[in-house]
Amino acid sequence: MITSGEFPGLDLPGIDASSSLDDLGAVELQHPTQDIDGDGTLDTFSTTGADAMKVWTDYDHDGIADHVKIVEKDGDYAAWEFHRHPDGSSEWVRTDQGKLGN
Repeated sequence: MITSGEFPGLDLPGIDASSSLDDLGAVELQHPTQDIDGDGTLDTFSTTGADAMKVWTDYDHDGIADHVKIVEKDGDYAAWEFHRHPDGSSEWVRTDQGKLGN
């Protein structure tokens, strides 16, 4: 798993809105802190740094992030979904990207 000094003590990857997640596999969410879908189960971990806010969410509660959203200080944003395929392969698929204010 990729680690980032941006998240001390956490194994979340250091990515930005322009990142390609082609080589990024499953990302484990060990300690979610928010219940983003209101079902009573913690499923999301958010970080806010000097350059961006990142929101990692595990909607199916299997411990692996299903979605990640990034909004950068300059307005760039992106979102990805994690897909597992029947053949055992997996990939992150970009679902949105742009710049706020345009």
